[in-house]
Amino acid sequence: MSKLTSAIRLAILSLLMLLSGLWLASQSYASGGHGDSHGGHDEHEEEKGPNGGRLLEEGKLTVELLVFESGVQPELRAWITRDGKALKNASLFVALGRLGGKVDQIAFSWDQKAGYYRGEGVIREPHSFDVSVSVVLNGERSEWKYESHEGRVNISEQMAEKAGIKTAVAGPGTIKESVTLYGKTAIDHRSLSHVRARYPGTVTSIEKALGDQVEKGEKLATIESNDSLQTYPLVAPISGQIIDKQASRGEFSGERVLFTIANYNQLWAELQVFPTRRGQINRGQKVSITAGKRSFDSTIASLAPGGNGQPFAIARAVIDNPNDLWTTDLMVQGQVVTSESPVPLVVENRALQPFRNWTVVFIKVGQAYEIRPVELGRSDGFVTEVLGGLEVGDRYVTENSYLIKADIEKSGAAHNH
Repeated sequence: MSKLTSAIRLAILSLLMLLSGLWLASQSYASGGHGDSHGGHDEHEEEKGPNGGRLLEEGKLTVELLVFESGVQPELRAWITRDGKALKNASLFVALGRLGGKVDQIAFSWDQKAGYYRGEGVIREPHSFDVSVSVVLNGERSEWKYESHEGRVNISEQMAEKAGIKTAVAGPGTIKESVTLYGKTAIDHRSLSHVRARYPGTVTSIEKALGDQVEKGEKLATIESNDSLQTYPLVAPISGQIIDKQASRGEFSGERVLFTIANYNQLWAELQVFPTRRGQINRGQKVSITAGKRSFDSTIASLAPGGNGQPFAIARAVIDNPNDLWTTDLMVQGQVVTSESPVPLVVENRALQPFRNWTVVFIKVGQAYEIRPVELGRSDGFVTEVLGGLEVGDRYVTENSYLIKADIEKSGAAHNH
């Protein structure tokens, strides 16, 4: 067996062990109380009524409570009986405590035509709450409390850290619209120097070779002037690298270029702008330049015709290059920001997961993680606007959220009323 095959098997085994650990942790939480309670007694087996709802009983009084969502927006329905006879004059109130502390207060009214109590308003997803039920009949109050969780798991901080689960706080952000341009890097001609002899004469010595790095003021060669017969140093006007040398000892310098020096501390990104994009590109716009794993944030410094009859213009952006990570003639991509729109609430795109028929994020409260179906707006390559389902200040999972999704699906807590 090759080392590569062994490494792959070991990685798969480690992932399976990690997922199993997450599942076991969530199972211990999920089994900790999904029944109704009354008078301090927990009922771990959920009793179902004739209409499929949760059955709550006290003596001869029975309440059946159901989240009904077949063909309608999700709503609460209730049937109240005593000794098997329907009661129409009871006062029923339900409080739904959400993860994070919010409580939905639901009042009910008797629907004569339908023959049940109908709760006011739509029961928003997820249908995961701590339920408090209160019935007042002839001045007497009966109460029940129980948990009805779905799309929720509990993961310890230690296990979450081991799994690489990371979070962020939801808040305002900016949606950036952009266009992609292509081009290559080139030397910044402002950082190019062609060195000639001030006074034509004979080259008596050469101090530097092609490819040498030189500092500003450093001697390149010695020239003997034809007029004065005096020697003088030919020095580098800028710091950089000698990229061309046209001087040899004993030659006459004339007025030709003897040395060419280039400073690569700054380069141009020269991006092609075709006519269809020309109206969107302007000086001063932000642009992100990438080439493989390298990237640099800059701005469009100039726009100029392509030259030589080319059908495109050239947008130039400066790349700072103090460590020589960039070279000339490198193929690059430029993401030019054409508009920026501030929005009240965004999430990182990597946080979004498909779940049932929704797109969701997973919020975190303490050690509990729970789905939040979200209504989405505009998006760019990094963040997406949230129109509903999440609130500013909610802590949500950004990295490895797929592990939590898998954990919820394994635990069978996907949709349970």
